[in-house]
Amino acid sequence: MWKTLHQLAAPPRLYQICGRLVPWLAAAGIIALATGWVRGFGFAPADYQQGEGYRIMYLHVPAAIWSMGIYAAMAVA
Repeated sequence: MWKTLHQLAAPPRLYQICGRLVPWLAAAGIIALATGWVRGFGFAPADYQQGEGYRIMYLHVPAAIWSMGIYAAMAVA
């Protein structure tokens, strides 16, 4: 098992595997993002107190989480 893991994790082999997976994973991510935005902005019902304005949370909260993650990554680097 370790021999196979070391062979797959070797940089030339790993770059080859990642090179094949990146386009598929990018396409899946874009589809998931578009689906989430359509469902969040188009099909989510309006809140009874805040009205239509609360839907900004579907964009703002994930962006805030990503920005904090990027900030933490920069702090570690």
